[in-house]
Amino acid sequence: MQRPLVTIISPTYNQERYVASCAESALAQTYPEWEQIFVDDGSTDGTREILASYRDPRLRVIALPHGGLAALHRSYNAALAQARGSLVAILEGDDLWPADKLAIQVPTFEDPEVFLTWGRADLVDERGQQVGRVARVTAREARRRFRAEDAFQRLTRANILTPTVTVMLRREALDRVGGFRQSGSSMFVDLPTWLWVAATQSGVVEFIDHCLGIYRVHGEQTSILKRSAMTREHYTVVQAVASALGNEALARVDWHGVTGRSAESRACLADGEVALEEGRYREARHAFLRGLRLKAAPSDVAMAAAGLVSAVLHVNLVRAAFMIRAGLQRWQQAGTTRRPQSGRGGSSCS
Repeated sequence: MQRPLVTIISPTYNQERYVASCAESALAQTYPEWEQIFVDDGSTDGTREILASYRDPRLRVIALPHGGLAALHRSYNAALAQARGSLVAILEGDDLWPADKLAIQVPTFEDPEVFLTWGRADLVDERGQQVGRVARVTAREARRRFRAEDAFQRLTRANILTPTVTVMLRREALDRVGGFRQSGSSMFVDLPTWLWVAATQSGVVEFIDHCLGIYRVHGEQTSILKRSAMTREHYTVVQAVASALGNEALARVDWHGVTGRSAESRACLADGEVALEEGRYREARHAFLRGLRLKAAPSDVAMAAAGLVSAVLHVNLVRAAFMIRAGLQRWQQAGTTRRPQSGRGGSSCS
């Protein structure tokens, strides 16, 4: 049986410090059927020259005039237009992959129900030293599945399909929604696209409890520089996608019921958390009060109440609650890692 070709989409801008490592991590893949399309957004440093030095025909470069964050969908779709693979994976120019990433992930698509998979990532600093690990899903087994509508509902509250460096999906799922979308966002393309795909696709997404990407943390990242703005923009994106979806898709994901109320509740909490961090206590009080009045999930109600008390006392109890929850999740993940597992568990990144 012919093995599927994977198209690796690699947007880049002024990443001469990291882009060679990105390309080398693709070249090191143990699964050979791939092509990597770099889309350079008008770099003014040596990024293009570094990429031009590679002679492997599987690496190609598309040079665009600088469009910035608001034109991210243009960069991704420029690569998609030239893609020959039936599977699409994301590897931004400052990130890397472990050598077994494709070998682990591609076989999951032998199941016709699976249209998207993702996994854990290791975090590295500017020098490539590991500084942490991230996964938005806690898995007690090597694999965890979600129906498309469940994935949409979870995405309205938080982008569980992160880090994007671990995501792979079927090309046909992207074609169904007209390619990568940037609905309601001036800064990112992943969340809007995943919402569109999950709302219009039947089947399942699958989390793989394996290191499928290496995400570089550095001071020039959009996620570092614009964290507060991105937090606020999440619900704007959700609303923009929901307003553009047809009635059939909205009914399937229960947007006018629990999903919509839950998404709005999470947006209130996010607004309140940002206001707390920035010392805007009056705005934080209003945000948390709105969250309480929605009467969404018990955990949201508890967090809104803690936030309201925080705003009154000028002490951030919400941050402490998140730190406790994060610590519990790390403890649970460590316990899971120690237990024997079937399938491909564990990390090959560190």
